[in-house]
Amino acid sequence: MRVAALMGTTLALPALADTLEASATKRAFSGKPLLFTADQDTLVAEMTEVIIPTTSTPGAKAAKVNEIIDIILKDCYPQKDQKTFLDGLAHTNELSQAAYSKNFVALDTTQKNDIMTKLQAEAAEQRKAMASMPMEKRTTPFFNTLKTLTLNGYFTSEIGATQALSYIAVPGRFQGCVDLKPGQKAWAT
Repeated sequence: MRVAALMGTTLALPALADTLEASATKRAFSGKPLLFTADQDTLVAEMTEVIIPTTSTPGAKAAKVNEIIDIILKDCYPQKDQKTFLDGLAHTNELSQAAYSKNFVALDTTQKNDIMTKLQAEAAEQRKAMASMPMEKRTTPFFNTLKTLTLNGYFTSEIGATQALSYIAVPGRFQGCVDLKPGQKAWAT
């Protein structure tokens, strides 16, 4: 059984890579999001920038993490999870309207942080409420999906891997444990 599953995964990975590459090409060529509306795409860009802001290194917006999230959600997530994510975006604007009478993208940095903190608290409550549920009925809260996709998208982007992390294009010998100096960046793998 495990061998069959492993073979299925091995055979499916090239097809998935082709699908992701085709979607990335389509998005780059058209300049339009594949799953998101233009407004949702802008919203995701703003939200990811709150998670990984521009500091001494470029942030999530510069790394175009919103584009990565759009492609990954479209090609790798089931429709149920896509709907949960899109509903989470709508909920974000509902929270913004209720608190500040503006959509999230129109908020200042402090207000955006406030809304993101509310989303994070809601996600923690959702996780707590689902703890007693059977595994098949549990879902990942919107904020957790957004944060996971943001971190994965950023640190696997060229900007994240080469500017936020230390990077050697062609590594030398393997060193399993390397002490970092205070303030030194972690190594990209």
